[in-house]
Formats: sequence, structure tokens, C-alpha cells
Amino acid sequence: MDSGESNRTAEAAHLPRGWVATGVFLVVLATYVLSSPGRIDVFDGQARYEVAYNFLLEGRPIIREPVTRHLMGFRGRHNLTYSHYGAGGSLFALPLVWLGMLNDDPPGETSRFLFSLTCCVFGALTCAVLYLFYLELDISFPRALAWTFVTAFTTMLWPCSTTTFDNAQHAFFVIGSMYLGFLSAKRESRLLAATGGLVAGILILYQEYFLLILPALAISTLSWSHAGTMAEGQDLMQGKQHPRKPLAWQLRQAAQAVGAVIRSACQQAGEARESCLRFLLFLTSASVGVIAYLGYNDLRFGSFFQNGNLAYAAKYHYPTFGNPIAGFLTILASPGKSVFLYSPPIILGLWGFRRLWRRKPELGTAILATSTVLVLFISCIAFAAGDWCWGPRYVVVLLPLWALAFPFVSVQGRLRRNLVLALLAAGLVVQGLALSVENQRFFFERALKDFFWADDSWYYFQHSALFARVGEAASLTHGMSPEARPFNPMTYPGISTFTIFGPPPNVPRRLSPVWMRQFKVFYLPKPWPIWMWTIKPELRAINLEACLGALFGMGLLGIALIFREFQIVANHRAPQEVCREKELARPEALTLGK
Repeated sequence: MDSGESNRTAEAAHLPRGWVATGVFLVVLATYVLSSPGRIDVFDGQARYEVAYNFLLEGRPIIREPVTRHLMGFRGRHNLTYSHYGAGGSLFALPLVWLGMLNDDPPGETSRFLFSLTCCVFGALTCAVLYLFYLELDISFPRALAWTFVTAFTTMLWPCSTTTFDNAQHAFFVIGSMYLGFLSAKRESRLLAATGGLVAGILILYQEYFLLILPALAISTLSWSHAGTMAEGQDLMQGKQHPRKPLAWQLRQAAQAVGAVIRSACQQAGEARESCLRFLLFLTSASVGVIAYLGYNDLRFGSFFQNGNLAYAAKYHYPTFGNPIAGFLTILASPGKSVFLYSPPIILGLWGFRRLWRRKPELGTAILATSTVLVLFISCIAFAAGDWCWGPRYVVVLLPLWALAFPFVSVQGRLRRNLVLALLAAGLVVQGLALSVENQRFFFERALKDFFWADDSWYYFQHSALFARVGEAASLTHGMSPEARPFNPMTYPGISTFTIFGPPPNVPRRLSPVWMRQFKVFYLPKPWPIWMWTIKPELRAINLEACLGALFGMGLLGIALIFREFQIVANHRAPQEVCREKELARPEALTLGK
């Protein structure tokens, strides 16, 4: 490690990291909440809300609201109606829903409003963990802070944290489990490895396919420094420079390193055996999530393996698996859903990944393995695009992992700096567009069927919600449609936080562009601090002025905590600079200088 890295490590060691992480959390949370729609924006979220609400009300995770029960419910134990979604999306929203139920006037409005902010909390927590992760990678405090905010506000993590889809929650548990696994290897802690496994196991409470990435996440617990790998691999771990090798060579090196760890663990006690033990502890702890998942299935449907997903697919007659080539190209290269279009800075992650891998090969291998397994699986399902939604929401879980490579991008030279700035600016513009207009407007204007993706797996090579959003955002300046009267198309007039449903059965889907012109929600800016002013005060979910004041206060507190740490850094450096000036002022120093 050179002197610059030593100084950064010493600087990071003097910082009370918890205060800065808290400041990051508060600033990001306030921004995410202020830019969120403030209502349940998709019926997936409505179903999860109903489960949380009725669990608090009756002690059972059931659905009672008639429309949601008809569309999203399935009969289970005691002839009650249950959702096919996992427990995670409802479980972690319980505190917010409970808080809203304390003063739910009009009925259900406050609890639905607060429920819609669940992902804002998890998105902000993801950024706080990412900041701490940067410090563990010996990134200096200012750079760690800057790249954390880059991730927070120029990638899809921002709009995904303002929706009631639960993908931002997945991202938190993935980055959190890998962070704990990485710390367990760095500090040689079995407890941290087991805790990381528990965090990773929670993912199963959301979707069972996360079982596929648990071994990849567990790679973060390994330490290869004593694995007896090839000489050049050892040099890479020690930071020595070598000519660049192709990706296939690096993958082979990673596989050889893992094999060397296993062989060394079998032969003798030592760090290799401890690495394998941490790996196994991680996976064993993750099994707690699997047990909870099976128990939740039994609670609802009287079977450990029946979760309602197959019944849902059969009810609406769509295939679970589709064209893997179309799915893969859709989420990576299509004009309508490419992750690189919706999150341009991710290109920087690819750019800096080689240097990250050279410094921390275990971490690089864990990121690459997790990404490969998840992307390949998502490519195989028929609904790889995750509709109806904004962008490729299923890969948002990987964004914080690739953001770990941001600080390793080389920005030497004007051309490189300009390219980096252009990518960050593009990311900020794209996220601003994402937050501007109701997402479902795109689908209704094109009169799409609910499961249009099952009929045309190449749809997003012909159409793009991102490109269409420019015109949609510009149309906000024209005002609302003259026939727009109610705020939201829903069963219950007078409330604004209930989810959007499509045209009623008596309206043909081809007429949905005409039908949607009756509702304000499609023609008002999406963030709740803007549209909620159009709602009568007595019908609002919250006290608008008090809530805005609290959020601005929260943001200012976060800024104050971060600024405090800048002062600590400045004061820590000041004595060193004074001593250096005194040293240079000595006569012998001046003579030597002359």
C-alpha cells in the first residue's frame, strides 16, 4: 500500500463513520420521499399493503378489499383469501402502516401514504451501507461520499426507491449481506459471516429465485491471500501491476483461487479453513430465511411448497418462462429497457471493475458471480422487463454492487473526465424524467393488454418508455385534459392514495387512451408535494405543510452531520500542515531548499 492509501486509511479510521452514514441516510431519505408519488402506484403494492393492513387489524396476512381480492387473491387456509406475494414486502412495511393507522383519516389514506414510502427507507439505507462499504475499500471520505450520492441520484435506484415495487428492498439486502460477508473476511469474524447469511436469507421472503445467488453472495466471506494460488494471482492481490489479461483468463484465475482455498482447507488448519467455515456459516444462516419462507407458505395455503405463483400464472394464462435470448438482450441492449440507458453511470462500474478486481479479487468474483447468475435467470422468464414498470427493475438489485467499482475509474485526462461528467449528467436527466410523470400513462396510451409481453418478447426493440417520456414530461406544461375530473381511476371516489386500475370491463382496451383522459393523475407531475395541493385539505392523507417542514428539517440535519465530518477531516489535517510549514521555515531547511 502506498503512502497515499495509508493516509486515506488513517483518515478513515479517525472518522466516526456512524454519524456520516446517518447523514447520508437522512439526506437521501428526505430527497426520495419528496420525489415519491405518495400513493400506491401499482396493484402489486396494493396487494402487499392489504396483507400488512389486515395483519395489524386481524392478526392474519389476508386480503379483504373486494377489487384487490378479486384480482390478486387466492383461496387458502380457513377459506380465506391470501396474496401470492412473499412476506417480505408486507412484513417490513408494518411499522409504517401501523403508524398511519394511528390517525387514518380519511380511512386508509394515511396508512397507504406511509406504506408507499417503504422503499424510500430501504433505498436510503442502501446508500448508507454503500458509503460504509467504500470506506472499507480504503476510499477517502470525500470520494466515498461523492460516489455514494452519484449512485443515489444518477442511477435507477432513485426512481425504484419511490415506487411500491419492492426491488429497492432487494438491493438493500444484497448489498448488506455482501458488506457483512466482506467484513467477516477482513476481520476474520465467524459472527459477521453468520449475520451476513441471515440478511441474505431474508431475500427468500421476497422471491424464492434468490436462492440461486446465495452461494455467489457467500464468496464475499472468502480470503484468498493464503490460498496458495498462482504467483501472478498473488501479485494481483498485493496490488502489483501486470499486463492486462482477457476476461476469460481472469475468470479462470478466480476459479483456480476458489479451488485452491478448498484444497488448502482440506489439507491443514489455517486461514483457508477459516474461509471455508465462514462460507458455510453464511449459507447455513441463510437457511433461516428458507425455513421462514416454507412456514409462510404453510400458514397461507397449507403446503410448504405452494406459494400461489403458479395459480396466478394459470389464472391469467401467461407463460412463466420465455425466450432467453430476447430477455437477455432486452435488459441489456434494447432501446426500451436497457439498464445502460436507464442508468448510464453503470458504464463506469464496468470501466472500474478491473481495478476493483485486482485490489479485492474475492469481492470482484462475488459481484460477477451474483450478476451472472441473476441476469441469466431473469433472461429466461417471460416477464424479464418486469412490467408494468419503469425500466428493467429486476436488475436494480445489482446496481449497488457495480457502484462499488465507481471509485476505481481512472479520470486522468480531459477526455476521460468529460466522459465521466457526461455519463453522470445523462444519469441525472434520466432519473428526473423517471420521476416526472405517472409510469402507467405509457401503457394506457398504447392500449396495451395486461400481459402484452407474453405475446411479443421483442416489444422493447420497437418501443421505448424512456424516449416517450420526453414528450410526456413536456406535455405537463399544457395542463390537464379538459375532461379530467377525478384524481385517480379507482373504485372509491374521494381518495387519492389507492392504486390505479385499468379500464372497467365495459370499456374495450383499445379505448384506454380515451378513458385515461378523464383522470388528473396522468396529467399532473408525479411527486406528491406537487399534486397533493390539488386535493381538498380535508381529503389529504397528511398535513401537507407539517410533513414538508419535517422533511426539509430532516435533510438539513443530514447535511449538518456530513458537514461536521468535513470539519473533523480539516482539523485532523491542519496540525500536520502546520508542522510541515514550521519544518520548511527552519534555516537548515531553507538552506537545503536553496
